[in-house]
Amino acid sequence: MSNKAVLEHAASYFKAQYPGLTAEAIICFLVVVDLNEPTVGDVARAVGMTEPQAYQHISMLTPSGAGIIQLQNEGDGRNIVLLTEAGLAAKAAIEVALK
Repeated sequence: MSNKAVLEHAASYFKAQYPGLTAEAIICFLVVVDLNEPTVGDVARAVGMTEPQAYQHISMLTPSGAGIIQLQNEGDGRNIVLLTEAGLAAKAAIEVALK
């Protein structure tokens, strides 16, 4: 399946399940899914944003927003991005498009 088809499937899924999310937040989620326990900085570099910009979009995905990721403060200024149970379900739903 092409990247365009995967993005269309992901956009359709999020529009139905989490209609308030921005395209940037969805892209950040897709990067989180692709990387192994990334930091906010890792996500920012992957999508070409500054860390504050990425953090703003990632914040939409936290428990105070969509609830599909959580941030784990490492105490050294880094925040690890982890999937919640809802995030794992979203990941599984999107991975269907890859098969």
